[in-house]
Amino acid sequence: MKKGANILLSLMQLNIGGAETHVVELAKELKRRGFNVVVTSNGGIYVKELEEYGIKHYRVPLQNKNPFNMFKAACLLKKIIKDENIDIVHSHARIPSFILGKLQKRMKFPFVTTAHWVFNTGYGLKYITDWGEKTVAVSEDIKQYLMDNYHVPEGDINVTINGIDTDKFSSETDCSDIMSEFGIDETDTVITYVSRLDESRSLVAKQLIEVVPELCKQIDNLKIILVGSGDDYSNVKAAAERVNALLNRDAIILTGARTDINKLIAPCKLFVGVSRAALEAMAAGKSTVIAGNEGYIGLFDENKLQIGIDTNFCCRGCEPSSGELLKRDILKFFSLGEDEKRKLGEYGRDLVKREYSVSRMADDSIKVYDWALGKNSEILISGYYGFKNSGDDALLKAIIQDLKTYKESPNIVVLSANPKETMSCYKVRSVNRLNIFKIMKHMGKAELLISGGGTLIQDRTSTKSLWYYLTIISLALRLNMRVMLYSNGIGPLEKKKNILKTKKILDKVDLITLRDERSYNTLKEIGVDNENVIITADPALELDVADENRGREILEAEGVNTGEKLLGVSIRRWQSLGTEFEESVARACDYAYEKYGYYAVFTPMQSSRDTAIMQSIRKKMKYDSSIISKRYSVEDVMSLTKCFGLCIGMRLHTLIYAVINSVPLIGIAYDPKISSFMEYTHQTHYIDVANVTFERLKTLLDECEASYDEIKDDLKENYIALRDQARLNGKYAIELYEKGSVDA
Repeated sequence: MKKGANILLSLMQLNIGGAETHVVELAKELKRRGFNVVVTSNGGIYVKELEEYGIKHYRVPLQNKNPFNMFKAACLLKKIIKDENIDIVHSHARIPSFILGKLQKRMKFPFVTTAHWVFNTGYGLKYITDWGEKTVAVSEDIKQYLMDNYHVPEGDINVTINGIDTDKFSSETDCSDIMSEFGIDETDTVITYVSRLDESRSLVAKQLIEVVPELCKQIDNLKIILVGSGDDYSNVKAAAERVNALLNRDAIILTGARTDINKLIAPCKLFVGVSRAALEAMAAGKSTVIAGNEGYIGLFDENKLQIGIDTNFCCRGCEPSSGELLKRDILKFFSLGEDEKRKLGEYGRDLVKREYSVSRMADDSIKVYDWALGKNSEILISGYYGFKNSGDDALLKAIIQDLKTYKESPNIVVLSANPKETMSCYKVRSVNRLNIFKIMKHMGKAELLISGGGTLIQDRTSTKSLWYYLTIISLALRLNMRVMLYSNGIGPLEKKKNILKTKKILDKVDLITLRDERSYNTLKEIGVDNENVIITADPALELDVADENRGREILEAEGVNTGEKLLGVSIRRWQSLGTEFEESVARACDYAYEKYGYYAVFTPMQSSRDTAIMQSIRKKMKYDSSIISKRYSVEDVMSLTKCFGLCIGMRLHTLIYAVINSVPLIGIAYDPKISSFMEYTHQTHYIDVANVTFERLKTLLDECEASYDEIKDDLKENYIALRDQARLNGKYAIELYEKGSVDA
């Protein structure tokens, strides 16, 4: 991002608060780096600090949802953006984000937001929230909140930190004027608390006041400095005055709203608070008790680091704060030796300097500005998605994962039969795969079409599906998009008109990666003369080895005894399969139990197509078996597979999951893709569906058991090589997207 760019930062007001301080520090750091920064808010005590730093502030009524104020704010913001020639707008609160979001749709300025907190989504408030073209979240839990509650795609969210000025907040800060102002003596033992004293933030201030009489019995010359103001200030003040009257001295000092927080922290031995204020205290080398309205973490040390990071030091989801907890940890701190106290303070300062610098916070924002200014073109992904098929779900998950490996926050849009579910599961944008108007609209903004994964280019199941995928490709080519077939399987193609249409279109695409050599040979057989064809591997082979413990949890919930050896069975409905086929599989499952002790667990990959035939096979068995009754995520089905000692698979992705998890497998090839997969993974135990008999399956079971350990070792070795090949798909896709060509 070029220096001298004009950046507008907008928030509700500039009084004491974590978000407000975040904006002030960000504005100052951006100014230091040579950007022209303008801030809009309803005003507050930090305005003076900004203006003294040379940052222009406009007062705009952004503090509430009053319709008159919002209309006035919109008019003022529109004028400011024009007059200041703003290059990028960055909003930091719900009301300004909503107003600026409406303006952005007309004025088309680059627009990003930061989420500092979780919002109430009831009473229609969810619908007056605009998260911009890109969103910054100040913690991982807020990122998850945005994805879960607002369905913001994961790729549109960057996580930042609350950056702290470690020069301003340090152990060297001179606080002599503060000590004089508030009558603090060198012999006093000071605890400082900083927070906005609104009713929604003041719980810990009141709890702290409550335990002061007990603390004074054990801590000499104790003084509490409470910094902040808000709608609950009068109640906090009244509580403090009651305690001071009881003690007959000013043990509790209320300062009101202040901007010299660094000086108010400096005289304390211990700090109490949350979020940014806690990090500022740590930067000053102060030991800190982290407590707030959201919950309680306690006296901070390295054992509390992860929960601190996970909640952005706000305690969301932690145990509730209480006076007893505060008293316990305050007394615990003062019982420590001086060396232990010093080490706690040093640990906090080192952490802030290493992980929570203002410089890093500004870097994170500038990265988002660059993204918004660059307006990254979309990547459309077309495939058999949204049909509740675990195999195709695995492909989509793998493709998205691949793209993110080679490009941070790719702008992905998936064509799906169930856009809402796809958005929820994969945190990407999605549109209905049959809505041609929306598809064309996105193609107008997209740079690359990925025709993604699976055997899309075939006419054995139907000509209709083939023509759908070819039509999507053809539309993209007409609109000058780059097009990639992403690790496709090709064929069978049996109808002459389909072969001719396929050849005509595939000759024009920019890149074709194939999952196996058979697909390459099929392309050549139908006359495709495209030079940009590369054999890689199935994208799903890049998925991680599963969590076996999770698989056992699912099996136990499904009523399966995980103490037994388990045989995973995945059969699908296919053309003319009849009773003889079902009886052969049933007898093979019974044989596996009788001879080797395998209990059969039938695992549908697409319930609508698989469950009925599996139930029919189970009824023909002599011994008990189970069928997985619920639909699970890709990760969960992978975890189930990890628990199996052996798999019989008719579904390709059952076999892929088995290979990834080194589970010996027997394939039933209803389609050439099955035999092809078994061959390129060096597995010889498979049979054509037309030749399935009990005797043939029995032989394959015996052979697998006889060379069981060798098969597992071979699978581990092959998986590593195939995973590396699969990763090339994402690399090639991003090269094509960014450069227009691939160096392969």
